[in-house]
Amino acid sequence: MIMHKKTRTWFVTVQSSNLKPIRGALVPRLRHPRSYDLDDVLQHVCHEKNSGLQPENIRHAVGLFLREIEEMLLEGSIVNLPFGRLVPTVNGIWGVDRRYDPGVREQNQATVKYAISPRLQQRLDDNILLQETAAGTRFFVFSVEDRTNGADSGCLTPGGLVFVSGSQLLMNGDLPERGIYLLRADTLDVALHLTPDKFAICTRSRIAFQLPADMPPGLYRLKVVSQCSTSPRPLKKAREYLWPGELRIIENEE
Repeated sequence: MIMHKKTRTWFVTVQSSNLKPIRGALVPRLRHPRSYDLDDVLQHVCHEKNSGLQPENIRHAVGLFLREIEEMLLEGSIVNLPFGRLVPTVNGIWGVDRRYDPGVREQNQATVKYAISPRLQQRLDDNILLQETAAGTRFFVFSVEDRTNGADSGCLTPGGLVFVSGSQLLMNGDLPERGIYLLRADTLDVALHLTPDKFAICTRSRIAFQLPADMPPGLYRLKVVSQCSTSPRPLKKAREYLWPGELRIIENEE
């Protein structure tokens, strides 16, 4: 099987800055689809990576690792990791004539700066698509995941269960054009239209559906058509959102 490199999509809005030096200037803001804590990361390692390690063993090892890095930073040492370089540093005012002034000393702080590693920067350059969305727009798709083939593969399996995560995906209203579309990547012709009654899950943030078992292999784009809005009342006119990433439907081996 030919592996298909998945392109992640970051959604960027342009907003007017409130900071005094650049007040009124347009600055980019990245929309974060979710926030992970250590428990979330460990759960992913245990359940999705098939490591074979017990969760409590992983937690203990990671705890030791993080505490050791913390101690190295507290002693003022530089720590180089695969995802970047952590450098202890200081900021503030260090002029000799005012060095011990209480107001000046309050500004002198120890901190840690992070510099992204060349490897991670290269992966960002190769795998990240920056998609601009209008400020205030909440209707879009964060990710498309195939629970049969693997969430990070970028491929869809005929007959598999697909999860679409995003915002304002609820299929309230009654317009017939609502639903999920798969378009041929080269022509954007409609190859499949799944109406809301075919969905296994349909909420404001998630849609789950089963891909037809006879879906032809190839490259596709995903489009969502919805009447959902910020209020319980559906829009009178449906909106459509074309996900910028490409999806590859693989050959069904059965």
